[in-house]
Amino acid sequence: MRKTLVLVLLSLAVAGGSAMAMDPNPKLKDLDWFAHNYDCTGIAYANPMAPEHPTRATVTGDWTLGGTWVRFSYIEMKTPKNPMPVAVRGFFGYDPEIKKFVVGTVDNMGGYSTGAADGWNGDAITFEGPWHLGTQTVAARDTFTKTGAKSMTHVGEMQMDGKWMKYGQETCTRAKK
Repeated sequence: MRKTLVLVLLSLAVAGGSAMAMDPNPKLKDLDWFAHNYDCTGIAYANPMAPEHPTRATVTGDWTLGGTWVRFSYIEMKTPKNPMPVAVRGFFGYDPEIKKFVVGTVDNMGGYSTGAADGWNGDAITFEGPWHLGTQTVAARDTFTKTGAKSMTHVGEMQMDGKWMKYGQETCTRAKK
């Protein structure tokens, strides 16, 4: 069985030339905004793990895996007011089956999330999906809004007791090279 599968895959690759390779979906160009580096300042709102505090972070983003994904990292700076900074790694992409932009992330606290967005609505795009935090899962959404040629805001929200509440927001400016 295993040999048969390998032979089928090899014959498809040889017969079709590029049958196995996929060109990046043209919709991906809409995510280029995230394929840059940013400096961010903002606020993390009070939650069960920490009091409200200011945040400073760097974001790095670039195209990877043949231009099919935007890889990014969000790294907060440790400060006296932010002794447990958040770090997030993730990917933005496009799913042609559901015709939505997608995001998947993991963080330094053991959490992970997935989300989907219809696309840009003017200067804003909102990804919604589950956020898994330890022993609980909440609905979450992240809204990114372009505020200038090289700046944006980000608002992170989660649903608690049927109501949306902000857990953080920030302003990000494209970093100088």
